[in-house]
Amino acid sequence: MKMQLMKMQANDPLKRLKNRALYYLAKREYGFVELINKIKSFATDELNLNLDSCYQIVEELKTKGLQSDYRFCESFVNSKKRKFGLQKISYELKQKEIDNFLIEEFIDALKDEEYESARLVWKKKYTSLPSDLNEKNKQIKFMQNRGFSFDTIKKIIK
Repeated sequence: MKMQLMKMQANDPLKRLKNRALYYLAKREYGFVELINKIKSFATDELNLNLDSCYQIVEELKTKGLQSDYRFCESFVNSKKRKFGLQKISYELKQKEIDNFLIEEFIDALKDEEYESARLVWKKKYTSLPSDLNEKNKQIKFMQNRGFSFDTIKKIIK
């Protein structure tokens, strides 16, 4: 009886899709859209399901509290805040289609830390202030590519 139930679940495409989504969530947090994109090819190519099935599964996981954009943002921001500035973190979260209100909430919480993060990133890369205009531009560009605001960069590279 138990073996028959396991075989039925193994043959149920929605159950397999849900298990795949849970497998990914067990490894790390995913945003809603990011998780849909992650399971989409498995659903369409291997299980012959449509995109609506992916939305259905991820929505169910969200309702049960197994998927959370808030937890994803928290995890993502914590992993990036020591290496990147607010602009880059914000941009990457927008690329992952996180709601703007959530992005603003986390970015606002980091504003007080941006100067210190920028200083540490700069200090790790450079040992001294720029000696000429060319070197100054190079350092500014590096910091901008890391997503720090120009005002913050000016405070560090005088």
